[in-house]
Amino acid sequence: MKALRRLAILSAAAALGALAVAGQAGAASSPSLLRVSQTNRHASAQFAMPGADSATIYFATKPDRATDGSFLEENVEHMGFLTSSEIQSGSWFDESRIDPGRYYVMIEADDWDCFDQAGCLNGYSSVLTLDVPKPAPTYRATTDVLHYVHVTYLTLRVKPLGERLPYKVCWRLKNKKRRCVKGAVSGYSWDSSAESMLDVSLRGMGRRTTFTWYVNGSRVATKTANTRAL
Repeated sequence: MKALRRLAILSAAAALGALAVAGQAGAASSPSLLRVSQTNRHASAQFAMPGADSATIYFATKPDRATDGSFLEENVEHMGFLTSSEIQSGSWFDESRIDPGRYYVMIEADDWDCFDQAGCLNGYSSVLTLDVPKPAPTYRATTDVLHYVHVTYLTLRVKPLGERLPYKVCWRLKNKKRRCVKGAVSGYSWDSSAESMLDVSLRGMGRRTTFTWYVNGSRVATKTANTRAL
């Protein structure tokens, strides 16, 4: 009995060892994401994935991942499908721009010719971060004075703008007192411009008035218009 029990234990150990070796032999290798960067909001990446037939690069706003290694779908903001030549060269440059912000980036790659074989390329790379800064905006201010209704329209145009931007515009009355009004420019795309218009009364203004626009306490535009005191 003891001999049979010992034989059973040895057989079980051998079987477990064989399974472990088989698992190691069939283990897949992962693609390597070496570097990510951006130029004028166009992302680029360098990587190594020898033997890959397909590859996709993902940009997510959070690093959270599912059990299969993928980013959570609700956090994926952008993705790119790599061509064969890009896979072979180990370099990719995105034709599309991405919005400013911090992104978590990884690559998924597959080798269709060697599924379940030793060293077969399959799965996800490690995750790298990419910071995309906001583009520097340009500001343009205009005034439109309507004397017959005693109003001037003050317009601020910002390009590009993909967010809400508070501002204020100030001027001095004929008696030297300073007046200011607040507004906000609402932009919806970092590839487009946006503008905001305020209307103010001409009451108390001199014949010429200089209007100055401020964003975050800094002067961004100045315009002088022919106004008159009432």
